[in-house]
Amino acid sequence: MLERFPRAAAAGYNGVVFSSSIAETKAPAIKQAAASNHLELIAIVMHGVKDRNYVEGVPARDVLFTVQNGKAVHHPDNPIHVINGDFEMASSNRFKSWPLQDDDGVVSFADNQVAHGGKTSLRMENIGRNQSHHCRVSQPIKLQPYRQYLIRVWVKTENLAPADAEVKVLSADAGRQLSFQTFHATATQDWKSHEIVFNSMGISDARLYLGSWDGRSGKLWWDDVSIEEIGLVNVLRRPGCPVTVRDENGTIYEEGRDYEPIVDPLLNPWQGFHQEPTIKLKAGGSITEGARLRVSYYHPLIVYQDRVTVCLSEPKVFDTWREEVKRAEELLHPAGFLMSHDELRVANQCALCQSKHMTAGELLAWNVKAAAKLIRDIRPDAEIWVWSDMLDPMHNAVDNYYAVNGTLKGSWEGLDKDIGIVNWHGGLQGKNCKFFADRGLRQILSGYYDHDEDGSRIAKWLDNTRDIPGIIGAMYTTWEDRYDAMDKWAKKAWSGK
Repeated sequence: MLERFPRAAAAGYNGVVFSSSIAETKAPAIKQAAASNHLELIAIVMHGVKDRNYVEGVPARDVLFTVQNGKAVHHPDNPIHVINGDFEMASSNRFKSWPLQDDDGVVSFADNQVAHGGKTSLRMENIGRNQSHHCRVSQPIKLQPYRQYLIRVWVKTENLAPADAEVKVLSADAGRQLSFQTFHATATQDWKSHEIVFNSMGISDARLYLGSWDGRSGKLWWDDVSIEEIGLVNVLRRPGCPVTVRDENGTIYEEGRDYEPIVDPLLNPWQGFHQEPTIKLKAGGSITEGARLRVSYYHPLIVYQDRVTVCLSEPKVFDTWREEVKRAEELLHPAGFLMSHDELRVANQCALCQSKHMTAGELLAWNVKAAAKLIRDIRPDAEIWVWSDMLDPMHNAVDNYYAVNGTLKGSWEGLDKDIGIVNWHGGLQGKNCKFFADRGLRQILSGYYDHDEDGSRIAKWLDNTRDIPGIIGAMYTTWEDRYDAMDKWAKKAWSGK
C-alpha cells in the first residue's frame, strides 16, 4: 500500500479502499502516507466473525443414531448408492446406469488402460469437440430431505484446459442446485480423491452430475464415485443452531443429563468433511443400549472451494462487527467504511433467522440497517458504503440464489440515502445504475476487476451513465493483486476517453 500511494496520487486517485485488518504497528505509517498523497482511507469492515460456530447453518433433521457400547453412532436409515460408480459396466463407450452421457465415443470413453480401481474408468477427452463444450454423465439418485451427504470421487487429469472438473447435484427437474462446493483440479494430476459435502434441503429426487461444462482440450478421468449420508460433521453450536436428540416416539433427551454436550472437536466450516463425531451417553441417563435416536442439528455449507457465510441474525456477529469498526476508527480514523455485504450465498436457514418470520430479502434489509446504525453510533460523520450485488434486483437480489432460503427481493429496502453503493456489475455496463439513482443513492463504479487493461470498459460504463445522477466516481478493483494497468485505466476513468 505504502509503495503504491504516490503512484496512485499521480494518476489522479483520491482514495484507497482496504481491509481494516491492518496490523496496529502499521496504522500510523498508512495514515501518514495517505495524508501526504491526499488519499482518503475507506476501511472494509464486517468481514465475518471469529467464532466458527457463527457461520450460517442449514438444517439436518431426524438423522438416525443408534446406541452401541455407551455411545450413539450415525447409522444411515436409507443408504444411498451410486450405480456403476466404478464405471466397470460399459458397452463399447456407453456406461450402464448413467442415462445422460454426452457424445460417447467422441468426448466420453470407457478407458480400459487407465483406472483408479478395477479395470475401467470414465475418460473425457478434447471436450471442445462437443458443440456446447459439454462432457457430462448423470444418473438419478434418491435422497432423504434435510440430510447431510458426502460425495467422494477420484480424478486424474492430463493437460486439461480449462481445469474445470466439477461434481453437481441438482433436483430432478434441474430447477434447484443442492451442491455448491467445488474442488481444485490441476491441469495435470495423478489420481486424487476429492470430497464434497452438501445438504439435500427439501429434495428427495435428484440427479448426480460429473463432468466439464466448458471444456476445450486435454484429458479428464473419473473413477470410484460414491455418495453416503453423514452425521454431525461440523455441527454448529450457537443459540440460533439448536441440537435436539429424541427417540422415535418423540421423547426428547436432555444434553448434559442424558448425554454429553455434542461438539465436533474438528469443527472447521471451510473443510467439508472429516471424521464423524459420536454422541457419548451419560452414566445414569435415560438413553438405553440399542436405542434408536433421531438427531437434528445445523451444519455449514461451503460454496466453491472455501467460502462460507456468516449468520445475519446472531447478536454476537454484531458484537464482533462493532469491535471491528471501533478498532478501525481508533487506528485509522477513516473517511468512510465499506460494509462487506456481498455474495451472501447461504442465508435465512438457521433457527434464529427463521424465527424472525422474514423473507431472505427482508432479513438482509434488516441486517443492513442494523450494520449501518452500528457504524453511525461509532462515527456519525463517516461515509458508509456497501457492495451493490445483494441489493440489486438485476444482480443477486433475486429468487433461488445459491442456498439462500427464500427470495432476496426487497433487500434494497435496507438502504437509506446516506448509504453509498459500490456498483460492481460491470457486465451490465450501467443498466442497473438507474435503479439505485431512482432511490436517491450515490454510486461508485467498481471497475477493472482484473479484465480491463486499457480502460475501455470503464470508459463505456461511464459514458452509458453520463445522464444518471449520483455517479460520483470509479474504483480500480483487483482481486488478483494486479496493478500494472492502474495508470492507464485511470486516464480512461477520469476523462472517459
